[in-house]
Amino acid sequence: MQKHLLLPLFLSIGLVLQGCGSEQVTQAEAAPAKVTVFNIQPQSISFSENLPARVQAFRTAEIRPQVGGIIEKVLFTQGSEVKAGQALYKINSETFQADVNSNKASLTKAEAEVARLKVQLERYEQLLPSNAISKQEVSNAQAAYRQALADVAQMKALLTRQNLNLQYATVRAPISGRIGQSFVTEGALVNQGDTATMATVQQIDKVYVDVKQSIAEYERLQAALQSGELSANNEKTVRILNSHGQPYKVTAKILFEGINVDPETGDVTVRIEVQNPERKLLPGMYVRVSIDRASIPQALLIPAQAVQRNSNGDPQAYVINAKGAAEIRPIELGQQYEQSYLVNKGLQTGDKIVVEGVERIQPNQKLEISMWKAPITQGAQ
Repeated sequence: MQKHLLLPLFLSIGLVLQGCGSEQVTQAEAAPAKVTVFNIQPQSISFSENLPARVQAFRTAEIRPQVGGIIEKVLFTQGSEVKAGQALYKINSETFQADVNSNKASLTKAEAEVARLKVQLERYEQLLPSNAISKQEVSNAQAAYRQALADVAQMKALLTRQNLNLQYATVRAPISGRIGQSFVTEGALVNQGDTATMATVQQIDKVYVDVKQSIAEYERLQAALQSGELSANNEKTVRILNSHGQPYKVTAKILFEGINVDPETGDVTVRIEVQNPERKLLPGMYVRVSIDRASIPQALLIPAQAVQRNSNGDPQAYVINAKGAAEIRPIELGQQYEQSYLVNKGLQTGDKIVVEGVERIQPNQKLEISMWKAPITQGAQ
């Protein structure tokens, strides 16, 4: 009796629960998905080229001897800063000093001979009108005097050269900068015209950065500029980046773009001058250079957050269609620009791209759409 009474009760409860579940499913299907969208509009952006480069010292002086002799002293600390004209090495100068002293004595003697011959010539010229002396003797006196003057001039030139040799016995820095390793020590013999350097001084308060760009890339850039796809920038912004892609706090400018192509590598060189007061850039260092030589006048950008990938890794994006639903569309991306990507194909002006809420989208589901607002970065606050 009780079993028969309970059976209709269970059936009633089951029907009620089933009805509630159906109502919940219907409500879930009817609930719109909240998404934010970005309205694509053309804008002008800089076209950045990211190229490899090497750092070169602004000035490099290889120290070599101009006279031969034994190194008596090394007058600098290796790796230190030196000033232009600072003494670096002292070569034994006794022989040069002896030559200077000897030539000074010979010059004094020659000047005395000039004085004597000058007095003699003046006396002969006074006696000539009275025929007390022949014209030939006067001519001989004139020739001897001129020869003595030439001897004095020659000895002065030789003395100047020997004084220079004496000065060159002290090897000085031709430029200011940082001097590296000394390749000679006290007691070493050096000779005039040695090809091996004694030391090297490099000036790196300012440096050159030489960028290598393939001729194919260079020609593509020139073709894009000529076709109007890109517009040339009057002020070419240059950024020097480290191996992690972070910019150095330096100022840089393009000096010139080379007109010669390296026959071995097919590269052209772009030379950049960089102010390097903190000396973070060192000669021989590998860096990357970002150059804004052109701009894209009608660029279409989408936030990086809006880019989706299919199973093959190809980029795609959700686009709001005319019915207000989201449909997937394959796209072709260009370079990254700040927190966005340049779109080369697949989108057009006015398209609304889903940025946030992609994971909530279901087929044929209604959408609650609001405009996406880009986050404010710390640098913009």
